[in-house]
Amino acid sequence: MDSEFSQVGIQDSDEVRINPSTEEKQDEIIAAIGGGLVSGAYDYIALTYVAAGDGVGEIETATYKTGGAGGTTISTITITYNSLDEIATVTSA
Repeated sequence: MDSEFSQVGIQDSDEVRINPSTEEKQDEIIAAIGGGLVSGAYDYIALTYVAAGDGVGEIETATYKTGGAGGTTISTITITYNSLDEIATVTSA
């Protein structure tokens, strides 16, 4: 299943392209939370991941940009997790 995000250059914080099977899961998450939290056009999403503690290995931030990796930040979504590794909060700046 292709989503509108499949054409966006999704890379991790080291600018390494994400495994397609992982990217599909993240597309679903981003689509679910990004629709109402990101306004404006973007062509790049940079992801960071929780390194330790609750939600380890899950997406921590999704930074939406226009103009590629070095472009202008449109919005940043930050996700926190509870002790069951479930999403606890989602904020947009």
